[in-house]
Amino acid sequence: MAVGGERAPVPYGEGRQALVEAAIRLVARDGLAKLTYRSLTAEAGVSQGSLRHHFPNLTGVLEAALERCLEVTHTYLGRQSESLEDLFAHFVDSLQEHPEIPAFQAEVFLKARHESELQELARRHQRAYRERAYDALVASGVRPDDELVDVIVALAEGIVYQRVVFGASYAPVTKSQVAGSRRMLSALRSSFAEASGDALG
Repeated sequence: MAVGGERAPVPYGEGRQALVEAAIRLVARDGLAKLTYRSLTAEAGVSQGSLRHHFPNLTGVLEAALERCLEVTHTYLGRQSESLEDLFAHFVDSLQEHPEIPAFQAEVFLKARHESELQELARRHQRAYRERAYDALVASGVRPDDELVDVIVALAEGIVYQRVVFGASYAPVTKSQVAGSRRMLSALRSSFAEASGDALG
């Protein structure tokens, strides 16, 4: 048990995961500029030796943290979806229920505008994000193209990033945006069905 308010030591095998989760929390809460070796190890409750053992540098930590963000989102996209609208709702749910994820991503992506190493990391992450969305659309019975994937990802991210910036007080607006987006996607799905019917006829 921790004494005097200090964190209890993290078991050796759990150090990497503790560092990844701590990086997401720390950057989401305090900003990317506050991510240092000292602040990260303090947040994770591990030694700097453990950090150096698991990651070559802080960029390596950020890469692993972005991978963790993808894993969390994928668990939501993998849920049973009866329609395109349901899939979109799962996507938004994943980001709303884990607000630290879009906050962390936004910090990394903004910094990437000025650092080529981070920019490549952000591009790889975004490509993987779109691939997960594409696979989820196929699994839900939708035959997507690149434009449809881009629209869904942009809609979901735009809604959630506004929520990140404006906080919990923005919840009624978020609810309205999700409802409007679902109606739009429903109309889009209907138009695809009609187009398919015309082609078969």
